[in-house]
Amino acid sequence: MIRTSRRLFLSLALLGLAGCSSAFLVDYKTLPPEVSRSWHVKDIIVTVPYDLTVNTENYMIPSEDIVWYGEQTGDTRQQVADIVKDGLKEGSASLKDSVPVIWDVELIKFHALTPKAFYRAPSGTGVESVRFKIKVLDARTHAVLVPEQIIAADGPAKVAADGGSRGYMERKRIVLKIAETTRGWLGIGYDNRRTFQRLGG
Repeated sequence: MIRTSRRLFLSLALLGLAGCSSAFLVDYKTLPPEVSRSWHVKDIIVTVPYDLTVNTENYMIPSEDIVWYGEQTGDTRQQVADIVKDGLKEGSASLKDSVPVIWDVELIKFHALTPKAFYRAPSGTGVESVRFKIKVLDARTHAVLVPEQIIAADGPAKVAADGGSRGYMERKRIVLKIAETTRGWLGIGYDNRRTFQRLGG
């Protein structure tokens, strides 16, 4: 009876996840490396618009724009801004040439897992989805060097059933995905653009 109930629960969970699934992707317009290699990044400004909604209830599949439970209680908007900035800094760390630039970044979406999704989702499900706009400015003149574009840095999450852990490792995985995507966007790393299907929000 217990096994039957568990199978039923997992089936319902899968159906719930499938109902909210969509195409996930890593996407950007690659910059010419001869341009990006001339830069050094003087500042990265990450803005989280006030009208983005923040999930505060422990749903399986939340619909808000920002879903983040991986750090201690605090300002969720600031936490996700810091994660995006850390990923961009790591991805651009090798740029040390003569042109100082500012990256003007605006968050669109930041979806990690709620605790309920982390602990109850079946193995092989769950997505960490980050989307943002980015524009590159000359730090000396504020002239636009690269017009605004959207970058998508989605990746599979690692739920409890897969041996995942919440907190530091969850944050690190998202930072690394953003860094990898940043290097691809800059044309100084491998092109990691792809689309994939996975049950998740």
